[in-house]
Amino acid sequence: MSRKTVTVFAATGSAGSACVEELLRQDVFNVQVLARAGGLQEKSSSGLLNSVDTKQQRWDDWRRRGVVVKQADVTDHASLIPALEGTDYLVSCVPLFATESQYPLIWAAKEAGVERFVPSEFGFIYEWEQFWPTDNAHKTAARQKAFIRRVIELAGLDFTIIPAGLWIEYFMPEPVAVMGDGNTKISWSSACDVGRIIPHVLAHPASRNAVCPVAATAYLTWNELLDARERILGRKVERVYLGHEDWLKAYDETPDGPMKAIVGIGVSATECPEGMPLWAHWNAMHLPAFKGTPLEQLFPEYIEPRVRELQAMLGAA
Repeated sequence: MSRKTVTVFAATGSAGSACVEELLRQDVFNVQVLARAGGLQEKSSSGLLNSVDTKQQRWDDWRRRGVVVKQADVTDHASLIPALEGTDYLVSCVPLFATESQYPLIWAAKEAGVERFVPSEFGFIYEWEQFWPTDNAHKTAARQKAFIRRVIELAGLDFTIIPAGLWIEYFMPEPVAVMGDGNTKISWSSACDVGRIIPHVLAHPASRNAVCPVAATAYLTWNELLDARERILGRKVERVYLGHEDWLKAYDETPDGPMKAIVGIGVSATECPEGMPLWAHWNAMHLPAFKGTPLEQLFPEYIEPRVRELQAMLGAA
């Protein structure tokens, strides 16, 4: 049987890079990267963009290791269609506020004969969140992501949806705002582990036309995660416990921008209907051999530097 070809879009971000690296390590698929043509600006949910030189170095390294890098005007169907020809699975790793950049990809994927599209839904289970009572910036994104799935289906493409719960790096600035009492187990992921788990989900036969909610890094309560962080850092981690009304107040007081959408996650998470959990642990059943990055390594090497970047960005805003 010939190997499937996976093409990754937005491959130079944290999740996209980790996805490409894991595809190479896994050695199950042929690997391609869809690169934006020179001069095209990309959106970012964090405001942090890789430099052109950094991207070029990454593309050159991947080429040396067998990755096919295809450049295209990612806003133009005529450019995208030939770039996607030969692709079996198209994986999108665009950030939250670049969700709409996936529409031309879907049309071009249909025209190019792509079999399956993996949209960027690596957070909540948006099919549920879109119907919750309180409007906020994140719920708006949820509705759009749910609509994108409908567009994928309309195009006649298979899909794989990979919700990944809360991304640790966005919720660790202190005082850490805990959602609720902190005693309910939830799915935790980091960008590097989200990228790593995507190839494993794709390779599993149960992932076709399925929603596969994963805990890419850990399945823990807030309190268990923060207690682990304290042990690893050797200090107390300041935390505050916020209920739904507290999150609503914080949301109203947060200026428009990326942080407002992050606070909106707290609003949505704390009004999750009883008996309908936001998060799940699909990989525990279907990918038991997959292990997230150990917290002892993840916090000092990845999370804490990301937290400092986030705090610096917020301080400059």
